[in-house]
Amino acid sequence: ELPADGPQVLIMHTHGTEAYTPDGADVYTPSGDCRTTDENYNMIRVGEEIASVLTSMGLTVLHDKELYDYPNYSGSYDRSLAAVETYLTQYPSIQFVLDVHRDAIEDADGNQYKVVSTVEEGTAAQMTLVVGSDGSGLTHPNWMDNLRLAVALQEETLRQYPTLMRPMLLRNSRYNQHVAPGALLLEVG
Repeated sequence: ELPADGPQVLIMHTHGTEAYTPDGADVYTPSGDCRTTDENYNMIRVGEEIASVLTSMGLTVLHDKELYDYPNYSGSYDRSLAAVETYLTQYPSIQFVLDVHRDAIEDADGNQYKVVSTVEEGTAAQMTLVVGSDGSGLTHPNWMDNLRLAVALQEETLRQYPTLMRPMLLRNSRYNQHVAPGALLLEVG
């Protein structure tokens, strides 16, 4: 059960400047290769959409719009970890931490692919759940809980939208998911 008081979901972006390949009228000022600090075109915008949907479902959402990968990409996970730990201390009501990223798929020749799905509402970006583990040797007591949550979320999403989710990825890195049993990394294609 979710607490009635305080935010229940934290949405944040370790790599908030990630952006999609400009297409037609969607043109932005880059701050790197497929990256921008413009919140209308980077992962902050995607997080806003997710927050809106979750809020409409009755959840209380806190959206952290800090750019942890700008101006330096290196160290972004350390910076975002410090922020998430602060949020969890300040808001013990938070049960879920979603780190939202762009899903960038590129072949050996540098060709980029857009992973989209046709759904009843139109065309949608496919999504990938990335679950970290303790396989790297770092402590991660929550990884099985996070995996169970990811499997349940994947199954429910596929039940409603059979082509929306790409295969889940289980990795030997923590991706800061060790901080909460409801922490997931979501890549949006």
